[in-house]
Amino acid sequence: MVKFILVLATLFNISVVSLAFSEIIDRVVAYVDSYAITLRDFESVAYKMKEKIPQIKNKEILETMINRLILLRKAKELFIEGKDEEMIDNYIDLKIKSGIIIPENRIREYYEQNKLNFKDTQYIYVRDEIEKYLFEKELNQKLKEHVEELKQNIEIKIIFIP
Repeated sequence: MVKFILVLATLFNISVVSLAFSEIIDRVVAYVDSYAITLRDFESVAYKMKEKIPQIKNKEILETMINRLILLRKAKELFIEGKDEEMIDNYIDLKIKSGIIIPENRIREYYEQNKLNFKDTQYIYVRDEIEKYLFEKELNQKLKEHVEELKQNIEIKIIFIP
C-alpha cells in the first residue's frame, strides 16, 4: 500500500511539474475542413494587410484568409501549379474571368448614364477604361458568388476572432 501511495504521489508530482512548464505553442483561430488557421498565421497576414489597409477589421482579414484557403484548395484539385498567389490567380482566370464578357451596348450605356463624370471626353477615349471598370465589377460579384457556393460544401469553424 505504501508503494502504491509513493507511485501515486510521484505521478502526481510529475504531472504538476509538467503542467507548470508546459506552454501553448499556438492557438487555433479557425478551421477550414481539417486545415487550421493559427493565431501566428493570422497575425502575420494581419500585419501585412494592415500596412496596406489600416482600417481593415480582423473579421475581414480572417474571412479573406478563409476565402484564399478555399480557392487555393480548388486550384490544387485542378492540378494548377505554382506559388499560392499564382495558383489562386490562375484558378480565378480559368473559372471566373473566362466567363465574363462585357457587351459593347453595356459599355455605351454606362457612358451615357455617367456622361457628366467624363466631362467632355468622347466615348472612344474612355471606352477601355469603362470596360475595365465593368469587368472588375463583374469579376468581384462573380468571385463573391463562387466563393459562397464553394463554402456550402466545406466545413468552416471560426473559434475566435483576434
